[in-house]
Amino acid sequence: MTNRRKTTKILAACAALSITAAACGSDDNDSSSSEAPADTEAMEETPDTAAMEEAPADTEAMEEGAMDEEGPFGPACDAVPTEGEGSFAGMTDDTAATAASNNPLLSTLVTAVTEADLVDTLNSDGPFTIFAPTNDAFAAIPEEDLNAVLADQDLLTSILTYHVVAGESLDAAALGEAGSAETVNGEMIEFGSDGTTVNGVDVLCSNVVTANATVHIIGEVLMPPADEAMEDDAMEDDAMEDDAMEEDAMEEDAMEEGAALEPSGPLCSAVPDDGEGSFAGMTDDPAGTAASNNPALSTLVAAVTEAGLVDTLNSDGPFTIFAPANPAFDALGEDAVNAVLADQDLLTSILTLHVVAGEQYSSEDLAGLDSVPTVNGEEITIETADDGTISVNGQATVGCADVQTANATVHIIDGVLMPA
Repeated sequence: MTNRRKTTKILAACAALSITAAACGSDDNDSSSSEAPADTEAMEETPDTAAMEEAPADTEAMEEGAMDEEGPFGPACDAVPTEGEGSFAGMTDDTAATAASNNPLLSTLVTAVTEADLVDTLNSDGPFTIFAPTNDAFAAIPEEDLNAVLADQDLLTSILTYHVVAGESLDAAALGEAGSAETVNGEMIEFGSDGTTVNGVDVLCSNVVTANATVHIIGEVLMPPADEAMEDDAMEDDAMEDDAMEEDAMEEDAMEEGAALEPSGPLCSAVPDDGEGSFAGMTDDPAGTAASNNPALSTLVAAVTEAGLVDTLNSDGPFTIFAPANPAFDALGEDAVNAVLADQDLLTSILTLHVVAGEQYSSEDLAGLDSVPTVNGEEITIETADDGTISVNGQATVGCADVQTANATVHIIDGVLMPA
Protein backbone atom coordinates (compact mmCIF):
# COMPACT_ATOMS: atom_id res chain seq x y z
CA MET A 1 0.00 0.00 0.00
CA THR A 2 2.93 2.36 0.69
CA ASN A 3 4.30 1.65 -2.76
CA ARG A 4 0.88 2.28 -4.31
CA ARG A 5 0.53 5.63 -2.56
CA LYS A 6 4.00 6.70 -3.62
CA THR A 7 3.36 5.61 -7.20
CA THR A 8 0.07 7.45 -7.24
CA LYS A 9 1.77 10.57 -5.91
CA ILE A 10 4.39 10.35 -8.62
CA LEU A 11 1.78 10.02 -11.32
CA ALA A 12 -0.22 12.87 -9.85
CA ALA A 13 2.87 15.04 -9.80
CA CYS A 14 3.54 14.14 -13.40
CA ALA A 15 0.09 15.16 -14.48
CA ALA A 16 0.21 18.42 -12.58
CA LEU A 17 3.62 19.26 -13.90
CA SER A 18 2.47 18.32 -17.39
CA ILE A 19 -0.42 20.73 -17.23
CA THR A 20 2.03 23.27 -15.89
CA ALA A 21 4.30 22.74 -18.83
CA ALA A 22 1.43 23.24 -21.19
CA ALA A 23 -0.15 26.09 -19.29
CA CYS A 24 2.75 28.25 -18.24
CA GLY A 25 4.30 30.26 -20.99
CA SER A 26 4.04 33.68 -19.34
CA ASP A 27 7.01 36.01 -19.23
CA ASP A 28 5.91 36.85 -15.66
CA ASN A 29 7.45 33.61 -14.34
CA ASP A 30 11.04 34.20 -13.28
CA SER A 31 11.48 30.60 -12.11
CA SER A 32 10.78 28.91 -15.45
CA SER A 33 13.47 27.07 -17.39
CA SER A 34 15.95 28.63 -19.75
CA GLU A 35 13.65 27.71 -22.61
CA ALA A 36 10.68 29.62 -21.23
CA PRO A 37 11.67 33.02 -22.64
CA ALA A 38 11.73 31.53 -26.13
CA ASP A 39 8.20 30.23 -25.63
CA THR A 40 7.11 33.60 -24.28
CA GLU A 41 8.56 35.38 -27.27
CA ALA A 42 6.68 33.02 -29.56
CA MET A 43 3.47 33.73 -27.72
CA GLU A 44 3.97 37.49 -27.87
CA GLU A 45 4.67 37.38 -31.60
CA THR A 46 1.48 35.58 -32.46
CA PRO A 47 -0.98 38.50 -32.17
CA ASP A 48 1.28 40.72 -34.30
CA THR A 49 1.97 38.25 -37.09
CA ALA A 50 -1.36 36.47 -37.40
CA ALA A 51 -4.05 38.63 -35.81
CA MET A 52 -6.15 38.67 -38.95
CA GLU A 53 -6.08 34.88 -39.12
CA GLU A 54 -6.75 34.28 -35.42
CA ALA A 55 -9.82 36.49 -35.16
CA PRO A 56 -12.10 34.03 -37.00
CA ALA A 57 -10.78 31.16 -34.85
CA ASP A 58 -11.65 33.05 -31.66
CA THR A 59 -15.12 33.80 -33.01
CA GLU A 60 -15.64 30.17 -33.88
CA ALA A 61 -14.64 29.11 -30.36
CA MET A 62 -17.18 31.52 -28.92
CA GLU A 63 -19.87 30.14 -31.18
CA GLU A 64 -19.05 26.59 -30.10
CA GLY A 65 -19.91 27.34 -26.50
CA ALA A 66 -16.85 28.97 -24.95
CA MET A 67 -18.86 32.08 -24.07
CA ASP A 68 -21.59 30.41 -22.13
CA GLU A 69 -24.15 32.93 -20.93
CA GLU A 70 -23.92 31.38 -17.48
CA GLY A 71 -20.21 32.23 -17.33
CA PRO A 72 -17.69 30.68 -14.92
CA PHE A 73 -19.20 28.93 -11.93
CA GLY A 74 -18.16 26.56 -9.15
CA PRO A 75 -16.77 26.65 -5.58
CA ALA A 76 -13.20 27.50 -6.65
CA CYS A 77 -14.16 30.42 -8.87
CA ASP A 78 -14.13 32.76 -5.85
CA ALA A 79 -10.31 32.49 -5.80
CA VAL A 80 -10.05 34.17 -9.22
CA PRO A 81 -9.35 37.94 -9.14
CA THR A 82 -12.28 40.22 -9.91
CA GLU A 83 -10.21 42.52 -12.12
CA GLY A 84 -6.95 42.64 -14.09
CA GLU A 85 -5.36 40.10 -16.42
CA GLY A 86 -6.10 37.26 -14.02
CA SER A 87 -9.82 38.00 -13.88
CA PHE A 88 -12.31 36.06 -15.96
CA ALA A 89 -12.69 39.04 -18.28
CA GLY A 90 -8.92 39.52 -18.54
CA MET A 91 -8.22 35.90 -19.39
CA THR A 92 -10.47 36.02 -22.45
CA ASP A 93 -7.83 38.17 -24.18
CA ASP A 94 -5.01 35.63 -23.81
CA THR A 95 -4.42 32.14 -25.16
CA ALA A 96 -4.59 29.27 -22.67
CA ALA A 97 -0.92 29.19 -21.64
CA THR A 98 -0.71 32.92 -20.93
CA ALA A 99 -4.13 33.07 -19.26
CA ALA A 100 -3.19 30.22 -16.89
CA SER A 101 -0.12 32.14 -15.70
CA ASN A 102 -2.43 34.89 -14.43
CA ASN A 103 -4.76 32.50 -12.57
CA PRO A 104 -3.92 32.19 -8.83
CA LEU A 105 -5.48 28.73 -8.71
CA LEU A 106 -2.65 27.56 -10.99
CA SER A 107 0.23 29.55 -9.46
CA THR A 108 2.08 26.44 -8.29
CA LEU A 109 1.84 25.01 -11.78
CA VAL A 110 3.36 28.19 -13.19
CA THR A 111 6.35 28.25 -10.81
CA ALA A 112 6.96 24.49 -11.24
CA VAL A 113 7.59 24.58 -15.01
CA THR A 114 10.97 23.25 -16.03
CA GLU A 115 10.00 21.77 -19.34
CA ALA A 116 7.26 23.09 -21.63
CA ASP A 117 7.44 21.20 -24.88
CA LEU A 118 3.69 21.62 -25.47
CA VAL A 119 3.32 25.28 -24.49
CA ASP A 120 3.33 26.36 -28.13
CA THR A 121 0.64 23.79 -28.93
CA LEU A 122 -1.73 25.19 -26.29
CA ASN A 123 -0.99 28.71 -27.47
CA SER A 124 -1.87 27.81 -31.06
CA ASP A 125 -5.21 28.56 -32.71
CA GLY A 126 -7.11 25.67 -31.15
CA PRO A 127 -9.89 25.59 -30.15
CA PHE A 128 -9.29 23.39 -27.09
CA THR A 129 -11.11 22.13 -24.03
CA ILE A 130 -8.66 21.87 -21.11
CA PHE A 131 -9.06 20.22 -17.69
CA ALA A 132 -6.53 21.82 -15.30
CA PRO A 133 -5.82 20.41 -11.80
CA THR A 134 -5.54 22.98 -9.00
CA ASN A 135 -2.46 23.66 -6.89
CA ASP A 136 -3.88 21.37 -4.17
CA ALA A 137 -3.87 18.44 -6.60
CA PHE A 138 -0.11 18.10 -6.20
CA ALA A 139 0.93 20.41 -3.31
CA ALA A 140 1.91 17.48 -1.05
CA ILE A 141 4.15 15.73 -3.61
CA PRO A 142 7.79 15.48 -2.41
CA GLU A 143 10.32 17.38 -4.51
CA GLU A 144 12.40 14.27 -5.21
CA ASP A 145 9.36 12.51 -6.68
CA LEU A 146 8.65 15.49 -8.92
CA ASN A 147 12.21 15.37 -10.22
CA ALA A 148 11.94 11.64 -10.91
CA VAL A 149 8.79 12.16 -12.96
CA LEU A 150 10.40 14.92 -15.00
CA ALA A 151 12.90 12.37 -16.29
CA ASP A 152 10.10 10.29 -17.86
CA GLN A 153 9.08 12.30 -20.93
CA ASP A 154 6.74 9.63 -22.30
CA LEU A 155 4.70 9.47 -19.09
CA LEU A 156 4.72 13.27 -18.80
CA THR A 157 3.35 13.70 -22.32
CA SER A 158 0.83 10.89 -21.97
CA ILE A 159 -0.80 12.40 -18.89
CA LEU A 160 -0.68 15.97 -20.19
CA THR A 161 -2.44 15.12 -23.44
CA TYR A 162 -5.11 13.21 -21.48
CA HIS A 163 -6.25 16.58 -20.07
CA VAL A 164 -6.80 18.21 -23.48
CA VAL A 165 -9.54 17.85 -26.10
CA ALA A 166 -8.56 19.40 -29.45
CA GLY A 167 -10.88 20.90 -32.03
CA GLU A 168 -13.71 21.86 -29.65
CA SER A 169 -14.18 24.51 -26.97
CA LEU A 170 -16.85 22.92 -24.79
CA ASP A 171 -18.57 24.60 -21.86
CA ALA A 172 -20.20 22.62 -19.04
CA ALA A 173 -23.53 22.33 -20.82
CA ALA A 174 -21.84 21.06 -23.98
CA LEU A 175 -19.83 18.54 -21.95
CA GLY A 176 -23.01 17.21 -20.41
CA GLU A 177 -24.64 16.87 -23.82
CA ALA A 178 -21.58 15.16 -25.31
CA GLY A 179 -21.22 12.62 -22.50
CA SER A 180 -17.65 11.81 -23.56
CA ALA A 181 -14.81 13.07 -25.76
CA GLU A 182 -11.56 11.83 -27.22
CA THR A 183 -8.43 13.46 -25.81
CA VAL A 184 -5.19 14.30 -27.61
CA ASN A 185 -3.78 11.29 -25.74
CA GLY A 186 -6.14 9.13 -27.82
CA GLU A 187 -8.12 7.87 -24.80
CA MET A 188 -11.72 8.82 -24.03
CA ILE A 189 -12.89 10.79 -20.99
CA GLU A 190 -16.45 10.74 -19.60
CA PHE A 191 -18.59 13.65 -18.36
CA GLY A 192 -21.48 13.89 -15.91
CA SER A 193 -24.92 14.83 -17.20
CA ASP A 194 -24.48 18.47 -16.16
CA GLY A 195 -20.85 18.66 -17.30
CA THR A 196 -19.46 19.34 -13.83
CA THR A 197 -17.57 16.06 -13.48
CA VAL A 198 -14.94 14.43 -15.68
CA ASN A 199 -14.13 10.76 -15.11
CA GLY A 200 -15.92 11.17 -11.78
CA VAL A 201 -13.67 14.07 -10.71
CA ASP A 202 -15.43 17.29 -9.70
CA VAL A 203 -14.94 20.44 -11.76
CA LEU A 204 -14.25 23.19 -9.21
CA CYS A 205 -14.56 26.09 -11.63
CA SER A 206 -16.30 25.57 -14.96
CA ASN A 207 -16.35 27.66 -18.15
CA VAL A 208 -13.14 29.67 -17.73
CA VAL A 209 -12.79 31.22 -21.18
CA THR A 210 -9.49 32.08 -22.87
CA ALA A 211 -8.83 33.32 -26.40
CA ASN A 212 -8.46 29.78 -27.77
CA ALA A 213 -9.95 27.44 -25.16
CA THR A 214 -12.50 26.72 -22.49
CA VAL A 215 -10.76 25.65 -19.27
CA HIS A 216 -12.36 23.60 -16.49
CA ILE A 217 -10.38 23.67 -13.23
CA ILE A 218 -10.56 20.27 -11.51
CA GLY A 219 -9.77 18.99 -8.03
CA GLU A 220 -7.86 15.84 -8.96
CA VAL A 221 -5.50 14.54 -11.61
CA LEU A 222 -6.91 12.48 -14.49
CA MET A 223 -4.98 9.26 -15.09
CA PRO A 224 -5.01 7.64 -18.56
CA PRO A 225 -5.99 3.95 -18.51
CA ALA A 226 -2.57 2.95 -19.85
CA ASP A 227 -0.85 4.67 -16.93
CA GLU A 228 -3.15 3.03 -14.41
CA ALA A 229 -1.97 -0.26 -15.89
CA MET A 230 1.62 0.89 -15.36
CA GLU A 231 0.85 1.51 -11.69
CA ASP A 232 -0.53 -2.00 -11.33
CA ASP A 233 2.67 -3.36 -12.89
CA ALA A 234 4.72 -1.67 -10.19
CA MET A 235 2.58 -3.27 -7.45
CA GLU A 236 2.18 -6.87 -8.65
CA ASP A 237 4.48 -9.06 -10.72
CA ASP A 238 1.56 -11.09 -12.02
CA ALA A 239 0.01 -7.97 -13.52
CA MET A 240 3.08 -7.48 -15.73
CA GLU A 241 2.17 -10.51 -17.80
CA ASP A 242 -1.47 -9.43 -18.06
CA ASP A 243 -0.50 -5.92 -19.19
CA ALA A 244 1.88 -7.30 -21.79
CA MET A 245 -0.93 -9.42 -23.19
CA GLU A 246 -3.23 -6.40 -23.16
CA GLU A 247 -0.69 -4.28 -25.05
CA ASP A 248 -0.32 -7.04 -27.63
CA ALA A 249 -4.09 -7.08 -28.05
CA MET A 250 -4.12 -3.29 -28.52
CA GLU A 251 -1.46 -3.56 -31.21
CA GLU A 252 -3.45 -6.28 -32.94
CA ASP A 253 -6.57 -4.11 -32.78
CA ALA A 254 -4.65 -1.24 -34.37
CA MET A 255 -3.57 -3.54 -37.17
CA GLU A 256 -7.13 -4.74 -37.68
CA GLU A 257 -8.30 -1.12 -37.94
CA GLY A 258 -6.48 -0.75 -41.20
CA ALA A 259 -2.81 -0.40 -40.32
CA ALA A 260 -1.58 -3.68 -41.88
CA LEU A 261 -1.40 -2.83 -45.57
CA GLU A 262 1.96 -2.98 -47.33
CA PRO A 263 3.56 0.41 -48.11
CA SER A 264 2.92 1.50 -51.68
CA GLY A 265 3.47 4.50 -53.94
CA PRO A 266 6.21 6.24 -55.93
CA LEU A 267 7.83 7.93 -52.92
CA CYS A 268 8.42 4.54 -51.27
CA SER A 269 11.54 4.08 -53.43
CA ALA A 270 13.38 6.60 -51.23
CA VAL A 271 13.06 4.32 -48.19
CA PRO A 272 16.08 2.01 -47.47
CA ASP A 273 15.71 -1.70 -48.17
CA ASP A 274 17.16 -2.76 -44.85
CA GLY A 275 18.22 -1.44 -41.44
CA GLU A 276 16.34 0.71 -38.93
CA GLY A 277 15.14 3.05 -41.67
CA SER A 278 13.57 0.28 -43.74
CA PHE A 279 9.86 -0.44 -43.68
CA ALA A 280 10.47 -3.49 -41.49
CA GLY A 281 12.86 -1.61 -39.20
CA MET A 282 10.48 1.30 -38.63
CA THR A 283 7.78 -0.99 -37.24
CA ASP A 284 9.88 -1.42 -34.08
CA ASP A 285 10.13 2.30 -33.28
CA PRO A 286 7.54 5.03 -32.43
CA ALA A 287 6.92 7.64 -35.11
CA GLY A 288 9.41 10.29 -33.96
CA THR A 289 12.29 7.81 -33.83
CA ALA A 290 11.25 5.95 -36.98
CA ALA A 291 11.17 9.17 -38.99
CA SER A 292 14.69 10.04 -37.86
CA ASN A 293 15.91 6.81 -39.49
CA ASN A 294 14.15 7.56 -42.79
CA PRO A 295 16.35 9.67 -45.12
CA ALA A 296 13.26 10.79 -47.06
CA LEU A 297 12.02 12.70 -43.98
CA SER A 298 15.16 14.44 -42.70
CA THR A 299 13.75 17.97 -43.10
CA LEU A 300 10.53 16.99 -41.31
CA VAL A 301 12.57 15.52 -38.45
CA ALA A 302 14.47 18.80 -38.11
CA ALA A 303 11.18 20.72 -37.95
CA VAL A 304 9.63 18.35 -35.39
CA THR A 305 12.75 18.62 -33.23
CA GLU A 306 12.72 22.43 -33.45
CA ALA A 307 9.05 22.46 -32.35
CA GLY A 308 9.71 20.16 -29.38
CA LEU A 309 7.19 17.58 -30.61
CA VAL A 310 9.45 14.49 -30.73
CA ASP A 311 8.22 13.20 -27.36
CA THR A 312 4.61 13.75 -28.42
CA LEU A 313 5.06 11.67 -31.57
CA ASN A 314 6.87 9.01 -29.53
CA SER A 315 4.01 8.72 -27.01
CA ASP A 316 1.48 5.88 -26.94
CA GLY A 317 -0.73 7.11 -29.76
CA PRO A 318 -2.14 5.69 -31.91
CA PHE A 319 -1.66 8.33 -34.62
CA THR A 320 -2.18 8.82 -38.32
CA ILE A 321 0.59 11.06 -39.65
CA PHE A 322 0.86 12.76 -43.03
CA ALA A 323 4.61 13.24 -43.39
CA PRO A 324 5.93 15.67 -46.03
CA ALA A 325 8.98 14.29 -47.87
CA ASN A 326 12.08 16.47 -48.22
CA PRO A 327 11.11 17.76 -51.71
CA ALA A 328 7.86 19.12 -50.22
CA PHE A 329 9.86 21.46 -47.99
CA ASP A 330 12.32 22.25 -50.80
CA ALA A 331 9.40 23.50 -52.88
CA LEU A 332 8.65 26.16 -50.25
CA GLY A 333 12.07 27.72 -50.67
CA GLU A 334 14.88 28.05 -48.14
CA ASP A 335 13.84 31.51 -46.96
CA ALA A 336 10.26 30.40 -46.27
CA VAL A 337 11.40 27.27 -44.41
CA ASN A 338 13.82 29.28 -42.25
CA ALA A 339 11.11 31.83 -41.47
CA VAL A 340 8.72 29.10 -40.31
CA LEU A 341 11.41 27.40 -38.22
CA ALA A 342 11.98 30.73 -36.45
CA ASP A 343 8.27 31.11 -35.57
CA GLN A 344 7.44 28.50 -32.91
CA ASP A 345 3.69 29.14 -32.95
CA LEU A 346 3.42 28.90 -36.72
CA LEU A 347 5.71 25.86 -36.86
CA THR A 348 3.67 24.01 -34.23
CA SER A 349 0.40 24.95 -35.92
CA ILE A 350 1.63 23.58 -39.26
CA LEU A 351 3.10 20.35 -37.87
CA THR A 352 0.05 19.48 -35.74
CA LEU A 353 -2.13 19.90 -38.86
CA HIS A 354 -0.37 16.78 -40.18
CA VAL A 355 -1.30 14.57 -37.18
CA VAL A 356 -4.54 12.74 -36.35
CA ALA A 357 -4.66 11.44 -32.76
CA GLY A 358 -6.47 8.32 -31.57
CA GLU A 359 -6.71 6.55 -34.94
CA GLN A 360 -4.49 4.64 -37.35
CA TYR A 361 -6.08 5.16 -40.75
CA SER A 362 -4.83 3.01 -43.62
CA SER A 363 -5.16 4.14 -47.22
CA GLU A 364 -8.28 1.97 -47.48
CA ASP A 365 -9.77 3.69 -44.42
CA LEU A 366 -8.99 7.12 -45.87
CA ALA A 367 -10.74 6.20 -49.11
CA GLY A 368 -14.00 5.99 -47.15
CA LEU A 369 -13.59 9.37 -45.43
CA ASP A 370 -14.26 12.94 -46.51
CA SER A 371 -12.25 14.60 -43.74
CA VAL A 372 -10.41 13.91 -40.47
CA PRO A 373 -9.80 16.11 -37.38
CA THR A 374 -6.17 16.97 -36.57
CA VAL A 375 -4.29 17.83 -33.38
CA ASN A 376 -4.14 21.40 -34.72
CA GLY A 377 -7.92 21.62 -34.19
CA GLU A 378 -8.72 22.00 -37.88
CA GLU A 379 -10.10 19.26 -40.10
CA ILE A 380 -8.30 18.27 -43.29
CA THR A 381 -10.16 16.98 -46.33
CA ILE A 382 -9.54 13.62 -47.96
CA GLU A 383 -10.26 12.93 -51.64
CA THR A 384 -9.62 9.62 -53.39
CA ALA A 385 -9.42 9.52 -57.20
CA ASP A 386 -10.62 6.61 -59.34
CA ASP A 387 -7.04 5.37 -59.66
CA GLY A 388 -6.68 5.27 -55.87
CA THR A 389 -4.58 8.43 -55.56
CA ILE A 390 -5.31 10.17 -52.24
CA SER A 391 -5.26 13.98 -52.02
CA VAL A 392 -5.00 15.65 -48.61
CA ASN A 393 -6.58 19.07 -48.03
CA GLY A 394 -6.18 19.83 -51.72
CA GLN A 395 -2.53 20.65 -50.94
CA ALA A 396 -0.69 17.34 -51.21
CA THR A 397 -0.88 13.80 -52.59
CA VAL A 398 0.00 10.62 -50.72
CA GLY A 399 3.15 9.31 -52.41
CA CYS A 400 3.92 6.40 -50.07
CA ALA A 401 0.96 5.03 -48.13
CA ASP A 402 0.70 2.72 -45.12
CA VAL A 403 4.16 3.05 -43.58
CA GLN A 404 3.94 1.38 -40.19
CA THR A 405 5.65 2.44 -36.95
CA ALA A 406 5.14 1.10 -33.43
CA ASN A 407 2.47 3.71 -32.64
CA ALA A 408 1.32 5.17 -35.97
CA THR A 409 0.41 4.72 -39.60
CA VAL A 410 2.38 7.19 -41.69
CA HIS A 411 1.50 8.40 -45.19
CA ILE A 412 4.38 10.20 -46.89
CA ILE A 413 3.05 13.16 -48.91
CA ASP A 414 4.48 15.40 -51.61
CA GLY A 415 3.40 18.75 -50.16
CA VAL A 416 3.25 20.66 -46.87
CA LEU A 417 -0.26 21.22 -45.45
CA MET A 418 -0.98 24.82 -44.42
CA PRO A 419 -3.53 25.80 -41.72
CA ALA A 420 -6.45 27.97 -42.76
